[in-house]
Amino acid sequence: MDFPNAKLPNLTPLKNSFVADDIENDLRNLFIDLFEEMIAGTAFDANVLGNGQLGSMDLIRKLVNVDGLALIDGAREETATRYLYKAWKSRNKNGRGFHFLKTYLQLLFPNAFVVEQMAQAKAEDYPTDLMPLARSDNTRFSTSRVRVSIDASKTTWENVIKMDPILRSIIPARLVLYFALLTTWRKTNYIGAAMLGGTISTVYPAASQPSEHSWQLNTGAAMVSVSINVIYPKP
Repeated sequence: MDFPNAKLPNLTPLKNSFVADDIENDLRNLFIDLFEEMIAGTAFDANVLGNGQLGSMDLIRKLVNVDGLALIDGAREETATRYLYKAWKSRNKNGRGFHFLKTYLQLLFPNAFVVEQMAQAKAEDYPTDLMPLARSDNTRFSTSRVRVSIDASKTTWENVIKMDPILRSIIPARLVLYFALLTTWRKTNYIGAAMLGGTISTVYPAASQPSEHSWQLNTGAAMVSVSINVIYPKP
């Protein structure tokens, strides 16, 4: 359950009710045992149907499937599914748009995706020369095309096809959604130096003065630079 202190119904009033004899007591206990073993979970889910994300995972999976959502199985399945369904049911308050689209993708591919509206070069035939609108200039115009780029190491085309219908239903109908798998690599340059030096001086004073001894340690510094490159496939 989604409640930290959630408990299944246990028929406490019936347990505390009066019984006339041992036979009635046995029948009461039998009914309570059968209820707790076979019906309690269903009764709990029935009480939270209005907020299905609060119920059992069996209920969540059924509701997610009915609404046509899809999640990739993984270690975070339960938490992600509950949050996804809650966000899905409340999406109408903000209309259809990129917020829920990014929420959905973040649950599936944490920090491994980019959603970009595309811009077309004015001098070229549409849509032959597209690039992200955020990096375009006045030689381009905004289009209805939206590219979802996902790190290729996080998914496969089979999974993309699986979630394609629901992602298209999230955004406004006037927008055209398409996908790309990205290949990223990390380049690391190490630049640095170390220096160690010291001096020892011996002073021969006059007979009436004490002698002094001193030394100094100098150390250098190291610097590391990291660059991340992303290859965007040709639209």
